[in-house]
Amino acid sequence: MNGLFVVSLLLIFLGFIIIFFTLVKVSPFEKGVKERLSKYHSTLQAGWHIIIPFIESVKKVDMRERVINTPAQNMITSDNAAVLVDSVIFTQIYDAKSSTYEIQDPILAVSSLGVTTLRGIIGTMTLDDILGDRQKINTYVQTNLAKETDKWGIRINKVEIQKIDPPKDLVDAMSKQKIAEQEKRAYVLTAEGKKQSYIIEAQGYKEKQILEAQGQAEAIERIAQARAKEIEYEASAAIAYFKDNAILKEQLRVAQNSLKDNSKFVIDSDIVNTIKGALSKIKI
Repeated sequence: MNGLFVVSLLLIFLGFIIIFFTLVKVSPFEKGVKERLSKYHSTLQAGWHIIIPFIESVKKVDMRERVINTPAQNMITSDNAAVLVDSVIFTQIYDAKSSTYEIQDPILAVSSLGVTTLRGIIGTMTLDDILGDRQKINTYVQTNLAKETDKWGIRINKVEIQKIDPPKDLVDAMSKQKIAEQEKRAYVLTAEGKKQSYIIEAQGYKEKQILEAQGQAEAIERIAQARAKEIEYEASAAIAYFKDNAILKEQLRVAQNSLKDNSKFVIDSDIVNTIKGALSKIKI
């Protein structure tokens, strides 16, 4: 009886062991690489799978995107400037079989290759180009990394340069240069403002002088026009007045010549009337 009980327990324990080694769970973010007798057999999708214990085995591969921080590295630019560069690589395994058999440590491989590729592009660029065009570096590293990692079943989704630190003395020099440029720009703006102010002031003074000159010219013109009218009126009056007086003057001259030396003449009544009229006008 006791022997039967022990055998039963052993059978139950053996059953649990068989179940444990027979059932394999593959999570939704994983894929399973199944081997039979240490050779690749198939790739398992997410879910529960039955395998032959001790004959088949499954290696689980995480298919989620990974973030790899490459260690900061001192690199030399083409103009011999030493910079400290740090980057982040976003990578993802898309082929579980290749990533298992083609490379021993995918993460280490991507990180090391990323540093090497980054060092290569940094060495072909000047410091100004590196500081001003990070996107070019990101694109170059991502493209070249993808060519190498594709055979490993690894995709490079994105590469980002986190920081590019030039030497401290160079940073100080650049800071001083930037301050000098800002001061220069401020001086230029101030001078330009004063120049514009002087121009506006000069234009205002010029316009004022022009307006005053125009006012004086108009005043002189109006005075001249008024004086011309006055002269015109005087001339017209003089012509009208002196016309009759000239005739009268001539008649008086003839009469005077006729009466000098106390000569006696028979004077026509018209002459007498003329003399009377003249005398009457003279009295007026």
